[in-house]
Amino acid sequence: MNRKLPLILLAIAGTVATSAVVAAQSAPTGAQGQTYWANTHWDDDNHRRHHGPMPVPNVDVLKRAGMVNVIEVERDDGRIQVEGFDAQGRDLEIKMDVQGQRILSIERDD
Repeated sequence: MNRKLPLILLAIAGTVATSAVVAAQSAPTGAQGQTYWANTHWDDDNHRRHHGPMPVPNVDVLKRAGMVNVIEVERDDGRIQVEGFDAQGRDLEIKMDVQGQRILSIERDD
């Protein structure tokens, strides 16, 4: 039993490390290694084959709109939807054009 415990812990650690690598690889190349996107979930299910690789939204445009913490970036019908929080901790949802360069709408929860 004493010999099995280190092996079990090693297996668990390997699974966690592998999961972290897989999650990091799901971010578009342009977002990898940038602190702004560090904890972001990227959702591009089934859109890649129709629209190509997901673009990385323009960080400067998002910051000017007040987004300080991004939770999820999703592509829906080609458009980019960015969900996160502003500096006051309010939910913020920003819809952007297909390239992620221009804001189409902003929704804030008060």
